[in-house]
Amino acid sequence: MNACVESVCPTPMMPESLETRANAQAWRMPTLEATREWLGKLWLGAVGAREAKVPPVVHVRVESFYAAVEQAEIPRLRGKAVLVVSAGAVASASLEAQSRGAVAGMKLRDARKACPNAIVIPGDYARYAEYAEGVRQILETCGSPVEMTACGSFYLDFSRSMLSLVRFEAALRRMQSEILGQTGLSVSVGAGTSRMVAALAACEHRPCGLRIVARGEEREFLRPLPIEKLRGIGQKQVSALMQGGLTTLGELQQIPKPVLVAAFGAAIGERIWNLARGYETRDSVERTAKEMVRSENPA
Repeated sequence: MNACVESVCPTPMMPESLETRANAQAWRMPTLEATREWLGKLWLGAVGAREAKVPPVVHVRVESFYAAVEQAEIPRLRGKAVLVVSAGAVASASLEAQSRGAVAGMKLRDARKACPNAIVIPGDYARYAEYAEGVRQILETCGSPVEMTACGSFYLDFSRSMLSLVRFEAALRRMQSEILGQTGLSVSVGAGTSRMVAALAACEHRPCGLRIVARGEEREFLRPLPIEKLRGIGQKQVSALMQGGLTTLGELQQIPKPVLVAAFGAAIGERIWNLARGYETRDSVERTAKEMVRSENPA
């Protein structure tokens, strides 16, 4: 048999070899101290993820919904001033028409004076409802409860979401892309800790923007906005604030709560104080939704 001695009985390891083997073993089997350090970092990461929880409310809106549907279906209308009319009044005005002064709610003759070149189309509300239902079905694939407050206006509940902020933003952008691809409609998306903040965030970059107002950023986001953007109270109270000389929500944030309570009563005064900071009380949720639909005109 020609097997060499070293193959049967390897040469004893030199000290250097022993040190190398020990280092390799240490790399493969972490010490108890290293394991504890790793588990500690993992726990801190989990705590950080909870602290950076995504905003619970997402508002999705199709600007000038009825007019947007017409532009999506008829290519020659894209980029043109379009008025969808019903009973002699403007039900929806495209952004191009709005920029010339024609807005929803105007009588048709007044809208024509403001925008003589506008293309006038009679409303087809059954078709608009089909588009709205199509958008709603796409939103439901996000796995969050969806509420449609008007044609082209939706709220999603992400309060139970475990997504990171990065994945949350990616999911919202993917949602925008899917709606555009399947319906031809551009949607603006806003996310915040209240319906008012989310809805105002969706209005920031129309017609296809995305704005996420993270927890703790509400007051800063609201500060420069005009006082008439306040939602969740009646127009009477908003007018009273404006008559008092307030022009921005930032100025309203400087008013002490006792002063607002004295001026409007305990319930409304405290509600105004909360809304100016982006806090939304339960009794203002329905009012906020109705006010946003009426003032921003998602149709």
